[in-house]
Amino acid sequence: MVYIRSKVVKGIPYAYLVKSEWDDKRRSSIQHTIKYLGRADSVVISDIPEEYRNDPKILSFLSSHSSKNQAKKQALVEELRAELFEALCNADREKAVKIAAKYQSLFNLVDFYDDLMTPVLYRVGDLWAQNSLTVATEHVCSNTAIGLVEAINESNSGKGKMSSYTTIVICSPEGELHQIASKVIESLLLQKGFNVHNMSPSAPSGSISSYIESTKPALVMVSVTLSENLKAAIRLLNTTRAKSNMPVLMGGAAIKALGEENRKKLERSHEKLTLVTETSLQRIMQLVKKLAI
Repeated sequence: MVYIRSKVVKGIPYAYLVKSEWDDKRRSSIQHTIKYLGRADSVVISDIPEEYRNDPKILSFLSSHSSKNQAKKQALVEELRAELFEALCNADREKAVKIAAKYQSLFNLVDFYDDLMTPVLYRVGDLWAQNSLTVATEHVCSNTAIGLVEAINESNSGKGKMSSYTTIVICSPEGELHQIASKVIESLLLQKGFNVHNMSPSAPSGSISSYIESTKPALVMVSVTLSENLKAAIRLLNTTRAKSNMPVLMGGAAIKALGEENRKKLERSHEKLTLVTETSLQRIMQLVKKLAI
């Protein structure tokens, strides 16, 4: 039997995932701690190992805490989004790093990118499009965000748990200068222990395909943001396919803008091509695991 036990320390409840087993010699049950889960009011389903997530006792505990947890988390998210936006606009990388560290310690890295950084960057883009943010400030925000990701990668260096260093190549088509999405994906892959070769932003198709041919990665990931770069992305795909046949995961705003029918048509015309319209990094990482391992 598996359940979550709560222990109060200095007035704060902490949760532990515990397994109870019968001991024939003692003729009694023995409890073994499987995992420390952190503060009881912050436990979410992703904290639970997959094999125990459907256990009724686990689900009951999470259900009884879910409303309180979500309210507290949402309040924290709103507060930290405002702080992160201010830090990016002021080029305050040190403050941004502290915000990331705080959120990552409570949840995880993918949650930081999904809950805080991505919405903040969308806000920056929207404000720029509305002429409420200058081009200069938008560039400062983008460059500070890239610096933040690089700082996160440095702090997570060597923490990956992959037993074999599976290689993944990240690239973008010629003319595509946006690179934050590629940097974020690289960050998550490095944390998981993948061997990442990130050649974004823009590079000629022939150069990319030759590099892929020599590297022989388990997966190629292509990021394309602007619709005007779609033709270059398809040329890159064709050039790469002429030399190798590994799985390709292609995503970005331009892919989402294609429309469902055009996406299906493109996938049918290229073997082992998966197009991504998801904005959830959690979902993207699941696809990576499925395709590359």
